[in-house]
Amino acid sequence: MELLVDEGICLRSTDYKENDKIITLYLAEHGKVGVCAKGCKSAKSKLKYAVTPLCFGKYYLANKNRYVLTGCDCIDNFFNLATDPLKYYCASVVLEVVDKMTLEGEYNHRLFVAMLECLNELCYKAEYPKVCLFEYLKEMTSALGYEVKAITFRDYYNYFLHTHGVKINSLLQLIKLDTVNADI
Repeated sequence: MELLVDEGICLRSTDYKENDKIITLYLAEHGKVGVCAKGCKSAKSKLKYAVTPLCFGKYYLANKNRYVLTGCDCIDNFFNLATDPLKYYCASVVLEVVDKMTLEGEYNHRLFVAMLECLNELCYKAEYPKVCLFEYLKEMTSALGYEVKAITFRDYYNYFLHTHGVKINSLLQLIKLDTVNADI
């Protein structure tokens, strides 16, 4: 049994069986991986925090035909993002773009750094979260090897949808939120 230790960010979490979850991590040195988190839904679980999207930590994974979560040292959970709905939407866009635009096992250190910098900026510095997100979307798409000529979030949404067939739902919700605010 091989043990993998790497820093990573939880992109998403899905219920599996009675007390388990399947999580998708983006690891600094190994890229995107699917991980089974056994027993993490039980009230006594010591790893509940580790399976929460936005958890940035040092993950310990055992490889038994697939990765199984054995431990996590939390570095940051970006809790402040949950207190501001707009920042949370922006952070959700970041996670969804990385999740949907990368393949399992695909490693891209520049993308990992851009994602982490964006989340840090959104959580601790950004006065204008949408401006921050827009700048980092440019950096993230560049890290993925694409040059996108976008001047609005709708341009990015259409690019992902029409060029790659990928619907970024959180980006669509952010666009709808802008439309509602413009109507007020």
